[in-house]
Amino acid sequence: MDEMGLAVCCLMCNAPDESGTTRCKGCIERHSAARKALFTERASSPIQQLARKLASMIRNPGDHLADLVNGPYMALYHEALLKHQGTSQAETIEDVEKLFEEARSKRKPSPIRDIANQNPWADRNPNRDEIEKALETLAISKRTPEWWDELSDDIETIDESGQE
Repeated sequence: MDEMGLAVCCLMCNAPDESGTTRCKGCIERHSAARKALFTERASSPIQQLARKLASMIRNPGDHLADLVNGPYMALYHEALLKHQGTSQAETIEDVEKLFEEARSKRKPSPIRDIANQNPWADRNPNRDEIEKALETLAISKRTPEWWDELSDDIETIDESGQE
């Protein structure tokens, strides 16, 4: 129901909050049909546009807190949803810091990142020995670019012509 933006029904329901129950399946089927009817075709009337706007507000109440008319109601609804989901709005700086720390500690799985980034320095900086070894392998530390002397000569020529 949360994915459909209709968790308001779950807030008002006295059924246990367990997915897959008969009562939940009935609500989900009815709400799926209603959303499909509301969002499959282009809104052709002002009433359909209003219905879509209200449905989007209900789906993401946190995005509409600044709305002058509906903002206070969206704030109450948002807080009720958070409590229903077992979370709550951070009220103090410590709560905010705790939420950020929890978010930082959770690493979302990413197959692309896990496969592509097998660099040994993905999570740490290389130490001095590793840097020296890499420079030796690339032979960058001992050679100067071939074009450096030419560039230096060009700069000297420009300097000399500018002084004359």
